[in-house]
Amino acid sequence: MNKIDRLMVGLDLTEMDTSLVTYAAFLAQKLHVETVYFIHVEKSLELPGELLRSLERSGVPADEGIREMIMTKVGPAFQQLPQVHVEVMIEEGTPVKEMLHWVKVKNADLLLMGRKLRLRGTGVLGQKLLRTSRISVLFVPENVTPKLHNVVVSVDFSDYSVMALERVLQVAKEKPDIHVVCLHAYQVPSGYRTLGMTYESFDERMRGFAQEKYDKLMVRFPDLRVRSELVMVRMEDEDDIGELVVVEAKRARADLLVIGAKGMSAAALFVLGSVTEKILRYDMDIPLLVFKKRDEDMGFLDALLSP
Repeated sequence: MNKIDRLMVGLDLTEMDTSLVTYAAFLAQKLHVETVYFIHVEKSLELPGELLRSLERSGVPADEGIREMIMTKVGPAFQQLPQVHVEVMIEEGTPVKEMLHWVKVKNADLLLMGRKLRLRGTGVLGQKLLRTSRISVLFVPENVTPKLHNVVVSVDFSDYSVMALERVLQVAKEKPDIHVVCLHAYQVPSGYRTLGMTYESFDERMRGFAQEKYDKLMVRFPDLRVRSELVMVRMEDEDDIGELVVVEAKRARADLLVIGAKGMSAAALFVLGSVTEKILRYDMDIPLLVFKKRDEDMGFLDALLSP
């Protein structure tokens, strides 16, 4: 994985911004990030509203007033990180379209979005961006305590999950305090009886298959031997996988849950119906990082961004 040099953080001028700014500063220091872009998009900087009316009364242009508000949170958080370049961007237009545009223009490596549990808001914007962009998205819960010791990676041994695992290992290579849990959820096929096997014996076979695949990964990624473990959990129903992954991540005291997602080239609605989508259905107080392949075929994106 290429080093994460450029973070982009989506802000909405709510209390959620405090958690996002704090987490962005934590990542910038932990991963030696070079540039952090904070972006806020208003549908119109001329629309009536309590915030915009108050700025108008003060005689400050709306965009400058919003920028100053954001800097009151960003400034103190990054005061001890003079090596990190910080840029605050106030844009006008459709939030999804503008953020996709600036992610592309700034060539951001990772997008941070808020995940609200009790605060007002739907969180739909982050999921839309996840569906329609090439960029990896990190969903940050409100009031999260930034730390990165236990990382859980959901692994089904597909190319996408292996990609996510590889990226985590590369980021963690110089961080000996990071422990990685490879979480594999599996299901015993209903046709085990046709093979003349008991449920228990086929379950053992499924676990054996998974262990063989994990052993091959340890050959490919030697770091797995010293900093990782494989945890296998059986699910009775495939629809339960989202809840199962979240519960096991909490059991592992995860500071971060990581999954690899397919892109638009693989399905018409991107992650709809995938493990990613099922995980996002749950209110989760663990940061969720969804890694994507930057070279996915996303031809429709250029059409979306065209005038």
